[in-house]
Amino acid sequence: MEKTAELKEEDAQILSHLRNNARTSLVDISKETHIPQSTVYQRLEQYERKYIKKHTCLLDFERLGFKVKTMIVLKIRKEDRLNFLEFIAQHPHINNAHKTNDGFDFILECVFVDHDHCKIFLEELEEHFGIEQKCVYPLLQNLKQEAFLAGTSKITLPRSC
Repeated sequence: MEKTAELKEEDAQILSHLRNNARTSLVDISKETHIPQSTVYQRLEQYERKYIKKHTCLLDFERLGFKVKTMIVLKIRKEDRLNFLEFIAQHPHINNAHKTNDGFDFILECVFVDHDHCKIFLEELEEHFGIEQKCVYPLLQNLKQEAFLAGTSKITLPRSC
C-alpha cells in the first residue's frame, strides 16, 4: 500500500484559496487564513516549482457560443497513433486529451458551436485515422469542475509530495 502524508493544514488552506481563485491576492489569503503573508509568498513559490502546472481561467463555453461539448473515447490503430498525437496537439476544438487503457487509447473532451461541427470533426477522425472503436458521449450539464483540493484539508498526499 502506498504511504501517504497528511496535507498540512496551512498548505491545504493556501492551495484551497488558489484552487478557488488563483487571482486571490497574497494579502487576502493571509488575512483569511491567518498565515503570515511572507509564509504564503514562500509557499506559493514552492508550489509553483513543485505542484502548479499553469495559472489559467475557466471559460463558460456556452456563453461564448459553443453549445456542444462531448467526450469522445477512441481506440486508434497502432500505426496511426503518432500522427493522431500530432493532430490532437494542434486541433482547436479539443479542450482536453488523455491517454488511457483498458480497451481504448484516448479520451477527448471537445467543444463545438453545434452538432454539425461535431459531426464534421468525427468524420475527419474517421477519414484520417484507423479508428478501431469509438464512443461519443454528449455532455449535457457540468455538475462539478476543478473542485479537487478546492475546499478540504482532509486529502492525503503521497509521501513524496
